[in-house]
Amino acid sequence: MTEQTLAASPLPLADVISANVRILRRRKRWTQEQAGQEWETVTGRAVSAQTWYALERPGGRAWTADDIEAAADLFDVELVALLVPLDTCAQCDDQPPAGFICSTCGAEAPRKA
Repeated sequence: MTEQTLAASPLPLADVISANVRILRRRKRWTQEQAGQEWETVTGRAVSAQTWYALERPGGRAWTADDIEAAADLFDVELVALLVPLDTCAQCDDQPPAGFICSTCGAEAPRKA
């Protein structure tokens, strides 16, 4: 990755990371609560669903270097993969219809409350 690649993104880096974490979580079919529990297995500290929501929301929370490293471990991706926008699924655009799971990327539609 070059500096040009990083500079090409119109989003702040923290927002890119947040969006990537959301995509990766949905591809694992984890709720925000489940992701917070899985986070504990990597870091030793639990994250509530509310905190996870803030992690995924643009402008919601700053990412520390340790958090980025933990997220890469959690989702089993190279750390650098979190720093550039992930390609969205060509089949569902990472947003399958309500009640469906995309057979291509594994993203699951959010459940209605």
